[in-house]
Amino acid sequence: MNNEHMQAAIKELQDAMVVMAHLEKQQSEHIRDLRQFQHRTEQNLAEITDKLNGLIGYVAGQRPGGGIQQ
Repeated sequence: MNNEHMQAAIKELQDAMVVMAHLEKQQSEHIRDLRQFQHRTEQNLAEITDKLNGLIGYVAGQRPGGGIQQ
């Protein structure tokens, strides 16, 4: 392999490494966004669960005998 081919191969590898670094950065950002979304979703579900449990308790307290009708 002559010097010209060697330089072209080096340039091609460098370009590929730049692309790989860019893709890795995008993936890291996407994973971060997914984790944030998952955290918000879990928080929302916990709030909904608390509200639903409170509503169930409130409704159960309004029924004759304090129990849930079947």
